[in-house]
Amino acid sequence: MSRLRTGGSRLLGFFRKRKSDENLDAELGSHLQFLTEENIRRGMGPKEARYAARREFGGVEQTKESYRERRGLPFLDTLVQDVRYSVRTLVRSPGFTAVAVLTLALGIGANTAIFSVVRAVLLRSLSFPQADRLVLIWATNATNGEMHDVASYPDFEDWKAQNKSFENVAAFTTRGAILTTEKQAERVSAVQASAAFFDTLGVQPALGRAFRSDEQQPGAGRVVLLSDLFWKRRFAQRPDILGQIVRINEEAFTIIGVMPPGFEIPPGRPEQIYMPMVRDANRNHGFLMVLGRLRRRVSISAAQAEMDVITRGLAKQFPRSDKGVGANVMPITDAFLGPARTGLLVMLGVVTLVLLIACGNVASVMLARGASRQREMAVRAALGAGRKRLMRQLLTESILLALAGGAAGLLLAAWGTRLLVALFARNFDIPRLGDTHTDLWVLGFTLLISAAAGIVFGILPALGAASLDVNEGLRESSRSSTGNLRGQRIRSSLVVMETALALILLSAAGILLNSLLVMRSTAPGFRSDNLVAVEFSLPRIKFAKTPERLRFFASVLDRVGNIPGVRSAALVADLPLGGGEDGLGFHIVGRPDPSPNTSFQANFNIASAGYFQTMGIALHAGREFTEGDSAGTPGVVIVNDTAARRFWPGENPLGKQIILDSAQPPLTVVGVTGDVRQRSLGVAPKPEIFLDYLQPGPDWPWLVLVARTTEPPAKLTGTVKGVAESVDQDVPVLRISTIDELLSSTLAQPSVYALLLGVFASLALALAAVGLYGIVSYAVTQRVHEMGIRMALGAAQGEILRLVLRRGMSLAFAGSLMGLAVALAARRVIAGLVHDVEAGDPLAFAGVTLLLLAVAFVASYLPARRAARVDLMIALRYE
Repeated sequence: MSRLRTGGSRLLGFFRKRKSDENLDAELGSHLQFLTEENIRRGMGPKEARYAARREFGGVEQTKESYRERRGLPFLDTLVQDVRYSVRTLVRSPGFTAVAVLTLALGIGANTAIFSVVRAVLLRSLSFPQADRLVLIWATNATNGEMHDVASYPDFEDWKAQNKSFENVAAFTTRGAILTTEKQAERVSAVQASAAFFDTLGVQPALGRAFRSDEQQPGAGRVVLLSDLFWKRRFAQRPDILGQIVRINEEAFTIIGVMPPGFEIPPGRPEQIYMPMVRDANRNHGFLMVLGRLRRRVSISAAQAEMDVITRGLAKQFPRSDKGVGANVMPITDAFLGPARTGLLVMLGVVTLVLLIACGNVASVMLARGASRQREMAVRAALGAGRKRLMRQLLTESILLALAGGAAGLLLAAWGTRLLVALFARNFDIPRLGDTHTDLWVLGFTLLISAAAGIVFGILPALGAASLDVNEGLRESSRSSTGNLRGQRIRSSLVVMETALALILLSAAGILLNSLLVMRSTAPGFRSDNLVAVEFSLPRIKFAKTPERLRFFASVLDRVGNIPGVRSAALVADLPLGGGEDGLGFHIVGRPDPSPNTSFQANFNIASAGYFQTMGIALHAGREFTEGDSAGTPGVVIVNDTAARRFWPGENPLGKQIILDSAQPPLTVVGVTGDVRQRSLGVAPKPEIFLDYLQPGPDWPWLVLVARTTEPPAKLTGTVKGVAESVDQDVPVLRISTIDELLSSTLAQPSVYALLLGVFASLALALAAVGLYGIVSYAVTQRVHEMGIRMALGAAQGEILRLVLRRGMSLAFAGSLMGLAVALAARRVIAGLVHDVEAGDPLAFAGVTLLLLAVAFVASYLPARRAARVDLMIALRYE
């Protein structure tokens, strides 16, 4: 209690210093007056009495200081003094202050902008109770190395029944569904889930109820829940929605509930519907994501160990389906946000390097400035300031400067964050990106890195002040004191560090830029100009049989092909660069399989007559599909060049036959086409075999229409969409786009990362160049007298120029070697930003190194030229 009263008294005294000082002066004055009067009564004269009173009382100022220390908060008093002095010092040097604040604002602003996105996407917990206990259990495949595969329903049931690590286990899958009303058909995002799905997530409907286990049985009453946003948009937030009937995929469903606001799974899909899942007994059919909630005090590693035991047992029990199948338990946040996590964290690391370079720049300038203030520091030390007091003063000045840079950085970050969100939203599918905003976490982060930056670039000048020799500082001239060898070495080390960090960022940007240029120069294998692609979503019930699908697509082909301005139209299952690939096993007639239990493998696709001509894909041998290829004619296939080389090396593939199913007749190769980049421009073509869509084969429920126009496709997309939708009102057009847009979208991800890295690397290069220019220029200023002596002894201007250039370029070379070593070690991390990007080209590393050295040469040449042109008499007189 006494400590509390003492603390309160000190705090009160801090805020009443002036009044307390007046009272103290009055009290001390009364004491001295009393002693003086007492001495006068003893017979002393007035002057002698005052002198004796002061001598008897002791040091008045020391008494005041002692009283102030007991009365107030000494540390806070000192801090206020330091802040006031720092403000006055910075205001007296407006040029230095402005440059330092701007430099720090660039680094802090970039960090704050990236952190704002990281905070929204990665650091905010998902909207589920105790989300840290939620995991996703992926299936793994030892055969192809897949670590994030989907599981079959029987495997899910066995995992659920045999584990002891999870409170609840549920399964779900996402797919599109057609919701039909009287006015239109709309494709919606649908989640099919097991009965324990909502219990596992710990979320219940805000309106109505969740699924019951009996509603998963085949033929049970069909029910559906709506997401909050979908309910508000489609049904105007009607409170009487429960019990209403809607048609989904041509079947009647009863609405039984509405989920609470903010509920979405996976994140980023706010408009969804939720339906019970019907059991699929096929253990070879993987289509489920398995969700688990860990029991309390059960770790992910313990759950993983148990799942490893369970999957090994299933592999022994069901070798035909589960051989090589394992399980991968990971936190739900990592599972849903993994692709975005890598890119954002790498970008956060990049801007951290930029901030370090900025701190190095400011530290170098402050060291030079501190050297010029050594006489000031020596005088203050001689007057009684301790080393800790000097260090605290300089650190206060640094932190104050950093906080000013942080405040300016917040303004830059507000603009930069909006730019980043717009850039990412246009080119990436990142969940929760729209939630990015400046909150207390972002403000706290900015304050933290500002204070940390102030300490980082202020600690070296502060340590220098603490180690100052007072006698030497008072005795030496300003010029000699600023030229100390230790300070030069520290500043040189900072420039080497900045150069190394700049080269690391330049190398990262060079890797992505080089890969982007390679991808841009890669021929896709088709002509993308004047091509339109139309994607449909066929209701499953209405088009369950192949004849209905064929009639629909034949009608679409006929109507679109007759549109004025459309040169030709065709169908394909997996559109090039659309990312879709479907592999099948097959046998080659007259040739044994690769092994007794393994058939030949290739990607299979389905196309219509005229497809290769419409796409502009080269036909190298034979023919393409024609209208004569139908269900009643012998089966034919067309192979690409890679398949021809792989399966019939050194032979003519025309006339060769393959078998997909032993129950079906063989298919004859009638054509060989050029290779097409099916997955991405950065992925080499794989063996691909095309089937005619009119002939019997694998059941393909989707096809994409492609049409080549005689004029810019943008003029015809609306017409093509309207004609396609007029064929059947129950079939919505999912998307219509030009192939040029699709081609551009494949380059979007590497382009964005290359752009961001290029901007940050350019900023780092500029800061490093400024730092190098500063140290060389400072060295020239300190050595003007030396230059004069050299020229007086006969040194030519060229020798002076080379002397200064050698100094700057040696630092640049040292930094380049360090940076190149780190960049080579970290190139795999940068390559991981974008799929199918090579880990680094030696030419890219050589190019960025030469660029850095060229900029360093310019930064060194400017002060070197000034040194070579100095007036001899001025140099000899310089002090």
